Amino acid sequence: MDTVLITEDSALVRSSLKSLLEKQGYLTLEAANGKRLLDVIDRYPVDLILLDLNLPDGSALDLMEDLRKKSQVPLIIISGEKCKDMRIQCFKKGADDFVLKPFDKEELLARIQANMRRHHMEEELISKLSDDQGDKLDDFSIGRWTLDSTKYQIADEEGEEGNLTIREFNLLSHLVQNKGRVMKRYELCEAIRQDKYVPNPRTIDVKITRIRKKIGDDADDPKLIRTVRGVGYVVPESE
Repeated sequence: MDTVLITEDSALVRSSLKSLLEKQGYLTLEAANGKRLLDVIDRYPVDLILLDLNLPDGSALDLMEDLRKKSQVPLIIISGEKCKDMRIQCFKKGADDFVLKPFDKEELLARIQANMRRHHMEEELISKLSDDQGDKLDDFSIGRWTLDSTKYQIADEEGEEGNLTIREFNLLSHLVQNKGRVMKRYELCEAIRQDKYVPNPRTIDVKITRIRKKIGDDADDPKLIRTVRGVGYVVPESE
């Protein structure tokens, strides 16, 4: 089930959009300003963003650069601004679509569906390319453990397995493939997300705790999977 983040300062408009989208089977999240939008993006997986151009804490144009550093999901601007130059600026800043207020509900839904469909097709292509790359890599390691992408399991030199679940393995492998890079919680949520499984940042924290225990990483002073407070986790390149 896809999730749409509604960013709009008007509570009435947010409520109207929420009702419209949920009747179509979408999950919704809400933000009344740019600061809240960035906070939600950090905390929860989102499939598409509806963004009002004029927010109480600044213009969406100023916000979009920071937003695009955090997420590449479809971004639809909703605004009463009819100026052509403004629309062009929005597209240059990273918007995927632009809908004028007052908007036609059927048209808005059609645009959401079209952008969502294109996004999912891109995700499937990226996933296939990643799978192909994983087949070529065969395995990778962390500490004394080797990750086997064909078995979705880890094992040491003596053949002892770590008994990871598939989701734990997918999370660990994503961290290992990005050694040296701090992975934000929302990125890890996206990495292990499936059609009927939508993890949240707390889910990631719990799984990291379990993985550390299984690979023998000291929870009080972890060396293999380090916590970057307020951001996420990283597997050091020198582990």
